[in-house]
Amino acid sequence: MHFIAMLGFNPGHAVSYDITLTLLSFLLAVGGTGLAFWMAARLQRPIWQLVVSGIAMGLAIASMHYVGMAAIRTTAVLEYQPVFVVAALSVAMLASFGAMLLANKDLSNRQKAVASLCLAVAVTAMHYTAMAGVTVTETGIAPHPRGNATSLTLAVTTALLTTILLIASGITAYLDRHMKVLSVLDAGDIGYWEVRLPSRQVWLSPHARMLLMQTDTADGQTTTIDHSAALVEAAIAMAKNAIRNPQQTLSKEIELRVGERWVAVRGRMLQLRRQHHIKLAGIMIDITQAHTVRTALEVSDARQKLLLNELNHRLKNNFASIQSIAALTARGSPDLETFIDTFQSRLLALSNTQTLLTNTGWESADIAAIFEQELHPYTQQAVIEGPSLLLEPKRALSMGLIAHELTTNAAKHGALSRDKGTIHVRWTLPDRHGRVSLEWRETGGPEITKQPSRKGFGSRLIRNSIEGPLRGTAQNEYRPTGLKVTLNFTTLDEPGVQKNIQRIKVINPV
Repeated sequence: MHFIAMLGFNPGHAVSYDITLTLLSFLLAVGGTGLAFWMAARLQRPIWQLVVSGIAMGLAIASMHYVGMAAIRTTAVLEYQPVFVVAALSVAMLASFGAMLLANKDLSNRQKAVASLCLAVAVTAMHYTAMAGVTVTETGIAPHPRGNATSLTLAVTTALLTTILLIASGITAYLDRHMKVLSVLDAGDIGYWEVRLPSRQVWLSPHARMLLMQTDTADGQTTTIDHSAALVEAAIAMAKNAIRNPQQTLSKEIELRVGERWVAVRGRMLQLRRQHHIKLAGIMIDITQAHTVRTALEVSDARQKLLLNELNHRLKNNFASIQSIAALTARGSPDLETFIDTFQSRLLALSNTQTLLTNTGWESADIAAIFEQELHPYTQQAVIEGPSLLLEPKRALSMGLIAHELTTNAAKHGALSRDKGTIHVRWTLPDRHGRVSLEWRETGGPEITKQPSRKGFGSRLIRNSIEGPLRGTAQNEYRPTGLKVTLNFTTLDEPGVQKNIQRIKVINPV
């Protein structure tokens, strides 16, 4: 403003400008206002700091004016009236303080324009107030032309410098805004990218570069793997989608696997010229944790559906077993009280076996645990020994019913009805076809003089259970020393080798 206004100054003689002082006046303006804005732009801005910054800017503007006036070379002498100098300084400082005060507030674009206009008017008023106090006295002595610039030179220099400053301020504002956006994205762990097609040029923000660069350390050497090619392929897919839908500003999200990391890429086409030169831009986010959680949820959902189907199947089987037990128990019970007692005990045996299966996630139950559970009230009279043998659920339930019937029969009529009676339970490892032999032997009970004339429900239940899921046979031997039952069954649905850990378990050997 100062130098353009001075082009209109005409004292009646030729005017030139001292280059050194002119440059000094420019540096005073830049340095003083820069210092003032730096003080006003700090986070903590008390009122006294705004006053100081306003004084600094006012002094810079006034110094620029009077040093610039001192650079004038003409045949006349310029004198300044003190009143106007003080007035010009006051106008400059008040205008600068007002500008700093406005800069301290959040303004709309319209308010910023009004504030800028007020500052421009104030600076102009300061200039012409100072010029109003100038007195020109003719001396007739021509200045030395060396080191001076003409008005034309000053005009061209001012125009060029103003243009450069405007362009530089525009570029700076754009870069500042661009850097602010990138800073905000980086603060949110979001990467920014740009891709140009068909040249496949890729520009990445620092965070995006970190997401696409995988560091691998092998054999003591660190190598960096660049996955930018995957981003280019994603951009090509987005471009094809945008070209197919030219009426819609669609954005597309693609998930990329970058080594052990998953990245979501989202963007849109910004520029299309003749369908050849395409520019796309967008963001990318690390979704490794979300992808892992989603995958786990999908697996969990599938597993839940499988478990529900399995539970439904097992409930149907249990209801069928209970219905069969109820029907057979009713046939062999002389009265209701006997039916209730027998039915409840068999249901309890079925429930106990299911508890064992529940503790193992319904995968299997150890045959030793099944017999331990049934013979638990007779711990001192039972010997259970054999290798570790796991039975799948349907075989475990059948074996649980068999163990219950054998124990109940021994408690009523066999070895467990006497204090010195003993139960021996032994079994073998499965052979290569999965066949197992289990022996139930009673000693110390009542002497058996003859075989029973008829078979009760317990015998029929044992036969049905052993011939059903266990796919085996049962043989009863009524010895004078006690009952011996031999169960031969299979642990495999298909011929093969049963893998079990051999473990001998003895409980309270007699």
